[in-house]
Amino acid sequence: MEPGVKAKLSPIAILAGCLFACGTASAQLVLGQYADEAPLGTWNVYGAPSAPAVALAGCQFARARDVSASLANPALLTKLPRTSASIAASYGASSMYRYALVNTGVVSSQGNLTAGVLALDHGGLAVRTGGWALALAVASPESYARPGIVVSGGGYQLTFEQSGYLRIFHAGVARRLAAGLSLGLGVNYATGRLDRASVEQTADLLRIVTITDEKHETYKGVFFNGGLTWEATSKLTAAAVVRSPYVKEGPATSLLRYEVTPAGTDILIEAEAENSYRQPWVVGAGVSYRLGAAWSVVADAAWFGWSRYEGTYFDEPLARAFRDIVKGGLGLEYLAPTRVSGKPAGIPLRLGVSVDPQPMTDVASTYLSWTFGTGLALESFAIDISASLGRENGSGRDLRSGRIVLSMRYTFHE
Repeated sequence: MEPGVKAKLSPIAILAGCLFACGTASAQLVLGQYADEAPLGTWNVYGAPSAPAVALAGCQFARARDVSASLANPALLTKLPRTSASIAASYGASSMYRYALVNTGVVSSQGNLTAGVLALDHGGLAVRTGGWALALAVASPESYARPGIVVSGGGYQLTFEQSGYLRIFHAGVARRLAAGLSLGLGVNYATGRLDRASVEQTADLLRIVTITDEKHETYKGVFFNGGLTWEATSKLTAAAVVRSPYVKEGPATSLLRYEVTPAGTDILIEAEAENSYRQPWVVGAGVSYRLGAAWSVVADAAWFGWSRYEGTYFDEPLARAFRDIVKGGLGLEYLAPTRVSGKPAGIPLRLGVSVDPQPMTDVASTYLSWTFGTGLALESFAIDISASLGRENGSGRDLRSGRIVLSMRYTFHE
């Protein structure tokens, strides 16, 4: 590059970097829950719970409902029918106050903004033969969406968009052992992307100045999850689960563009890097206890080792001062017997509460969520719907998080 061109680019790069950088600059800000790479709703994502588990405060370690159980505890596959399939979809919405350009020194909002995402949570098939069980599933457990921004007036306009997802391709195997024990192992291939774009445009009678900042990241990684269940009695089942740490990594590109029309000025600054985000160990335990023929209770607790979290963004380490946390949930279920077309059926009624601390150390942030749901269980087919309503405490911003999940499962009979 010629020296004269360098001199012209330097102030442009500095200006645009101050206005639009969503990575290294945001590391110096107290973004809390909604750093750029944070999943929508909570950092503490484990598996892809279907509607029954969501209604029971997310408890999924000690009771098998459908194929999604393998993503949390593959040992539960030995509890499923001989051949079954399941699918789940959801709509989730979370409010946020400080993220990206919003309330971090560039754009101010009068209140919280909300992002909503419609997603296919999981789909899969499980087969059991003898003491063995196998499962294949695809899940989309994380979204990186943010509310879009449009600010305009007086010949000026600023827009911002962010979207992204994480997808998991899962294979699980389980073996029934002696003394009521079952052991399971899952292999998971993670892939995803994160896209951000900011456009600032200033117009007057003589010219239009446009500054564009685009960043695109793609991810991939491999991790394992395992589980052990113990059917202690006909009423009590205990479980332990683990997920290995892994690194989401892949190529990233950055494009900074400065255009002036009709002057014909068009300057581009492009960059490439290998970004990475180290995900933590997760260790958990759960119990399921049947109080009677119709009543049952479940409880889960999971430890997330976030203090070991690391991120590298365009060759710069992200400043993320995180702490280890324990997330817990408790759920109660009543199965009301009924009949459909003269055949026995059940209507489950579910209720739960979960405590979900976030890993940031700059603010003691915790989501308290109430969950509930119902459905209809027939001999071969079941449909369930659930909702989760959470409120954050600690940031002082009264953040909310909600989710509705619809899932279906089908049992193939010989």
